[in-house]
Amino acid sequence: QQQQQQQQQQQAEDDIEDYALEPVITARYPKEDYPDQPLNIRLPQFCHPEGTDFIFPTREYKMPRIHHFVLTDSLGGKQYGTCLTVYEEFFPPGKEGEEYREKKKKDKSLPTFYAPRVLCLLSTYPYLSSFRTYLTQLYRLATSTNVMTAPIERYVQNICSEIPAPPPGAFEVKLNILGSTVRFWAPPADQPIPYVSLPFKVLFECLDIGNVLFAWYTLACERKVLLVSSQLSLLTVCAEILQSLLFPMRWSHLYIPVLPRSLSPMLDAPMPYLC
Repeated sequence: QQQQQQQQQQQAEDDIEDYALEPVITARYPKEDYPDQPLNIRLPQFCHPEGTDFIFPTREYKMPRIHHFVLTDSLGGKQYGTCLTVYEEFFPPGKEGEEYREKKKKDKSLPTFYAPRVLCLLSTYPYLSSFRTYLTQLYRLATSTNVMTAPIERYVQNICSEIPAPPPGAFEVKLNILGSTVRFWAPPADQPIPYVSLPFKVLFECLDIGNVLFAWYTLACERKVLLVSSQLSLLTVCAEILQSLLFPMRWSHLYIPVLPRSLSPMLDAPMPYLC
């Protein structure tokens, strides 16, 4: 009988690991789309670029991570996304999950399963480093301190609706969160924002001078450039820096610095791209 119980328990654990997860938007702000900026239907794919068909509960806890992506609409307008992915304890919905939850309360030796949850910040401004700092500090504030005096939704509303974008020129906007200062500032109107919003040294830490010049030459000749990195957080930052180096020229072709698995056939397109 004990062996049969162990087999049933093992089967229950295997069923949880094989439970396919489908990404859904559980909350958003604002609740309604802006007339000129509807929410992109492919947003979940960019939040999980490794593939939405490959999301399963895991027994391994993974550290939080941040990555950026860029969405481009039909008119060439861009939305910059900064995603904070954390792994939370997971129980399947319904009776199966409730049963496992009760068993785990009684038997601490049962494995814990984790599933990803993503907090995504969208903006028409490429303040990637500032948004990264803000989400990192917001996560620390919510999980490792007792000084959070408002629900997390209030902090999201604050940065989305109450923090103004700095006008072009010498003005800057500062935001303090958990002892860290987040800065937003813009160069003169005739210069690209990445000149002051991105750490250019990152590109030169990833590529030597020869490869940076070759990438610039390839983009200037309107050819295909594919960026590959084991760190998702580097791709969009390096792509934005490469684009800003083209100034006063402008990249007007296909641009998807973090390419979801489902969109990989685009790499066969007979056109220039920066992906």
